[in-house]
Amino acid sequence: MFLFTTLIAQDGSDIKYVDINEIDESCIHKIVQLDFYHDSSNRFNFNNEDRNDSIDIQLENKIIRFKEHRVDDGYNNWFSQQYLESIDYIEGAKIKIPMCLIEDVTADHIKVKLFLEYRDENGKIVNRNPSTTIYSFPKNIITEILLKN
Repeated sequence: MFLFTTLIAQDGSDIKYVDINEIDESCIHKIVQLDFYHDSSNRFNFNNEDRNDSIDIQLENKIIRFKEHRVDDGYNNWFSQQYLESIDYIEGAKIKIPMCLIEDVTADHIKVKLFLEYRDENGKIVNRNPSTTIYSFPKNIITEILLKN
C-alpha cells in the first residue's frame, strides 16, 4: 500500500531585494532599507557568521557608527525586522533607523530621508527632534536595497 502525503509550507516575506545598479527614478518615494558594502542577509548564511556591516553617518554634527541588524533568512523576511542601530549610546539613547524614504537618485548617489528613533537602555522610545533627516550615500558603498512590499 502506498501512502501519498502532500506537505504544504508557506514562507513569508514583505521584502523585495533590488540590486543598487537597478535603482532609478522609479524608486523615488519608496520605503527602503539600505544594505551596505556586501550582502548582509542571512539567505545563504550556512555558517551563521555575522555579516552585518557598520556604517558611519553624520547626525547632529557628530559621526555616529551604525550597525546593520538583519534577520532575513530566505524563508521569513520581514521588513520591520531589518534596521540600522547606533553601536554606542548617544546622550543616553541608541539611535535606530527603521526605514528610509528614497528622495533622489543620481548616477553616483542615493539621497534618502532617514527615519530616526531614539531608544533608552530598556528599548523604549525617547522623544527627540528631529525624527527625520536627509542624507546622501554614495552608491558604491551600497550592494542592494530592501524594498518594502
